[in-house]
Amino acid sequence: MLSALLAATLALAAPPTEAEQIALWSNDRDARMEWWREARFGMFVHWGLYSPAGGFWDGKRYEQHYAEWIQHWAAVPCAEYARQMKPKFEPEVGFAEKWAELAQAAGMRYAVMTSKHHDGFTLFNSKEPYSLANDVAGGTNISPKGRDVAREFADAMRARGLKPGFYYSLLDWQHPDAYEMALPGYPKDGHARDHERYKAYMRGHVRELLTGYGDLATIWFDYSDPTHQGAAWGAAQLMADMRAKQPQILVNNRLFFGLENKNGDYGTPEKYVPPTGLPGMDWEVNHTLNESYGFSAHDVGWKDTGSVVRLLCDIVSKGGNLLLNIGPDAQGRVPEAAQRTLRGVGAWMKVNGEAIYGTTASPFTRLSWGRATQKPGTLYLMVFDWPTDGVVRVPIRNQVKSVDVFGSSATFGIVKDAAGGGSTLRLPGKPVDAACTVVRVRYEGALDPLPFAVHPANDGALVLLPHDATLDGPSLKVEQVGVIGDVKYNLGYWLDPAAFASWPISGQRAGKYRVVAELACKDEAAGASASVECGASRVEFTVAGTGGWQEYRAVTLGSIEIPAGDTVVSIRAKTKPGEAVVNVRSIRLERVD
Repeated sequence: MLSALLAATLALAAPPTEAEQIALWSNDRDARMEWWREARFGMFVHWGLYSPAGGFWDGKRYEQHYAEWIQHWAAVPCAEYARQMKPKFEPEVGFAEKWAELAQAAGMRYAVMTSKHHDGFTLFNSKEPYSLANDVAGGTNISPKGRDVAREFADAMRARGLKPGFYYSLLDWQHPDAYEMALPGYPKDGHARDHERYKAYMRGHVRELLTGYGDLATIWFDYSDPTHQGAAWGAAQLMADMRAKQPQILVNNRLFFGLENKNGDYGTPEKYVPPTGLPGMDWEVNHTLNESYGFSAHDVGWKDTGSVVRLLCDIVSKGGNLLLNIGPDAQGRVPEAAQRTLRGVGAWMKVNGEAIYGTTASPFTRLSWGRATQKPGTLYLMVFDWPTDGVVRVPIRNQVKSVDVFGSSATFGIVKDAAGGGSTLRLPGKPVDAACTVVRVRYEGALDPLPFAVHPANDGALVLLPHDATLDGPSLKVEQVGVIGDVKYNLGYWLDPAAFASWPISGQRAGKYRVVAELACKDEAAGASASVECGASRVEFTVAGTGGWQEYRAVTLGSIEIPAGDTVVSIRAKTKPGEAVVNVRSIRLERVD
């Protein structure tokens, strides 16, 4: 009687709402995110039926990045794609142990593998009827007979002390009830689609991942757009299922639109690093070792160890994590170039990992020579550009207690600047690591950073960037253009000539500086009168058309005199004959004497 009453009560229970679920996930986020904030570095794995193709189809090479989209690039019907690729997907026994060893050697702490990508094929052994058998591709499960490669992955990662998670695509180019996509390889037979049926299918998949593969770090959903997000995927129910089955799990934000939306545990900027991080939220950059996520036999533009080390430092210094992708081939083998890079990163991490794991974002807006992270009482200065004069300025008012360089026994001097201007470190003559040498600075008291100012680079130039500017007046703002790997920023929407931007500068030598600006202006809006100024010195110019608001040209505007010490450089306008004054991507001030 009691069980029948309980069943009746559950049947009448209202379905979860998005607002309720988002609030529940927010309430205990800090506790669930603790390990993630400590980890800072993880492995992403894109692997599936696209891997045997390797960026080719029927002998034709497809230059497009993202080889996991080969079905789309080559306009291959799903049945033909399955017929050719299924027999070629042949994971070697022990592939997952090799991945886990590589991830551990690289200093990674967690790993996320594709359980289903956009093509709809499942690396886990789903028991959903459509996955077991269908008229389109015969079935979606692609693990070899008697094996489950998703389980092999999860078990191998745990055995090495890494936390496993799964990527799951909300898109599906195969299922007849999925949202129709404007893609050449997608079946367009005009039949009515039952999206509720597709949502139930996805829910079944996610429940299988939650109940059949042990404790998971995260479910990494992909993808949403303005018309397909939230309720379109049954997001509230998926989130409720996750909390019910694995209350410790994390979820990314891609059940909803916008790579930086706050409706999950962490944001997911793709292949770009937000210039100032994403204040007020946790975030993770997913990036690649070459250009493609899936295996591409012809994409050999591999990042070297130094590039990845600097990428990791940049991201962590801004408060984020790096989820770095490998794209194994059909047998599960990781390209040798990728392995070399990752093992090189691991060697760097063995010496310098203290500056990465468990740190928080830099207290400084920008440093001319590199990046920084921190823990209570300690700064980690990540020096990319080793100073030719051996001097690094630490912009804090605190008394410095000790300084040491990771990987070196060298000692050096600490000089406290006059008038509370920070401390100057005199470093050894050469860096320990050409990509990034870490200097650990221990200080007294609560951290007291100096106000931000742009400092000269090693060549003496001052580089003024949009996010470093103070903006005054109406409309003028920092504009973001592009997404996923091609994000750039500029000062834009300069609709009122009364608005202006200014930059504090410090540490420069007095003298004449050449002004070189990256500017863009639609031809029809050209003709505004503007100037770059420092005190009484100014260079005036008339804005020329460049063809469009995002078509930039480097323009030498003239020269201005800049005094030594703390001062301010600004860009201002007098007139605006067109719709806006000008777009500004950067201003570079170069010493000419």
